Amino acid sequence: MARNDEGKRPLADSLFAGSDTRIGDPYTGYFQNATSFSAATEAAIAAQAAGDRELLRRFYARFVPRARALLTGTARFSQQQETLTRELAAPEAAAFAARLRTFYGAEAAPIFQVRFVWWPYSNRTQAKLRGGSIVLFSEQHVQDDWAPIVLHEYAHFLSAGQPAANREAMAAAFAQLCPSALALPNPLNALEEPLAIYWGQYRFERDVRGKALSSDSSWYAQPHADRAAKAIAAAFPAERPAPALAVGPLLEAAASVCE
Repeated sequence: MARNDEGKRPLADSLFAGSDTRIGDPYTGYFQNATSFSAATEAAIAAQAAGDRELLRRFYARFVPRARALLTGTARFSQQQETLTRELAAPEAAAFAARLRTFYGAEAAPIFQVRFVWWPYSNRTQAKLRGGSIVLFSEQHVQDDWAPIVLHEYAHFLSAGQPAANREAMAAAFAQLCPSALALPNPLNALEEPLAIYWGQYRFERDVRGKALSSDSSWYAQPHADRAAKAIAAAFPAERPAPALAVGPLLEAAASVCE
């Protein structure tokens, strides 16, 4: 999914999640819903060009034994899975997800999968959206707060399904308000990420848990996205109705932290 677009991507795909957010990469798709690891590898290899098949066979011959050893540890995530399932199954969470879909004007996925994946870092976790799946990277003993992370990633999925005309109009308007956004190493941190933080962290905490996030704490690791999300929250507090995803006050709030 690497890109080398040399500035040729549409403006809307620079400031909002692109369509690949919903589709994911074709190769990963063989593994997401396979009945077994062997079935996934066989189907994935068979679909590749003839020149790649032998390389892939050698690759899996070397690494599948290690992968199988890791797969035996999936039960270690049972507590995290149970906690996350319980929290997302609450009526408040379902109502929140419905409001989130309304905000983005997008249809939900018929089935949305959230999977835990082991990695060796005990001091940090990570989440990635791949098509209709959210992958949560965690060390087995880490008890992170996963529910807002899942809703944050789900916001990206819905954002990628916005009506195209609205995406393009908002991107053009925001680029005028915040020209420096396109100079950021990742322009998504100017608008896409702040909106996901505003919903997944800030409003989720208030709407579902009845608590408030302190503006003095860090809501997100990337500084510009963190500042923009807090600016949106200041303009549209969680105790009031959510803003409309349209040209106007919402974009002005996000752009208020631009240099």
